[in-house]
Amino acid sequence: MDSYELEKLLERASVGDIKAINDLVDFYIEQNDLYHAKLEIERLKYIKQPESYRKLGYIYSCGLIDKPDFDSAKFYYKKGFELRYSDAIPYLTYGVSGNHIPSIKLLAKLYIEGKVVSKDLEIAFSLLKKALELGEVEVYTSLGKVCYQLHKYDEAFNYFSQGFQQKDPDCIYYLGLCYASGFGVKQDLARARYYYEIGANINEPRCLYNLSLYYKEGIGVEKSEALASSLYQKAIENGFKK
Repeated sequence: MDSYELEKLLERASVGDIKAINDLVDFYIEQNDLYHAKLEIERLKYIKQPESYRKLGYIYSCGLIDKPDFDSAKFYYKKGFELRYSDAIPYLTYGVSGNHIPSIKLLAKLYIEGKVVSKDLEIAFSLLKKALELGEVEVYTSLGKVCYQLHKYDEAFNYFSQGFQQKDPDCIYYLGLCYASGFGVKQDLARARYYYEIGANINEPRCLYNLSLYYKEGIGVEKSEALASSLYQKAIENGFKK
């Protein structure tokens, strides 16, 4: 970058041009001019826009200035997410009123997670029910999870059963959990194992892990440390985390 290009970038950055500031950060880091890079990074912090927070998250996660700082990276990524979706809330609400299924599902997700809006499972449930009434069968899992969190286990079991008909891996796992715990249905460990085995056959990690416990403890099956270990390892390989 020659002096003229640098001067133009500085001019644009001085009036809050995010792309110019990002380019300056990259340029100064490339030149190992960390002093000026940090100045531009500080400037990004005062520009409360999703793009600036996303860039800050990237800088901190990769350790471009110092060692990686994942707490700061998470903070800025979250800020960027919240800003991006807060602007979208009015449009999502308008989409809900117009029976736009993607808007309904996304708004429900935000209420479930408590991101941008306050967490409210009852509102999320009503939105998901609306999507179902409009013919969106992929929400059975979400409806079941919301009911499960609200301790409405009978309803949760019903939605998971319907989702099972759609061959949803989440529903397979939750049906096993319902039978194992006696939530929404009479406790039946053999039936729970039945669903865990179905899930294990498609490498659903939680089903693999729970099935490994059956063989480790010999619950309704012949005890087998080798099979339990194999299932546990497979669960880890497929992303299971305790």
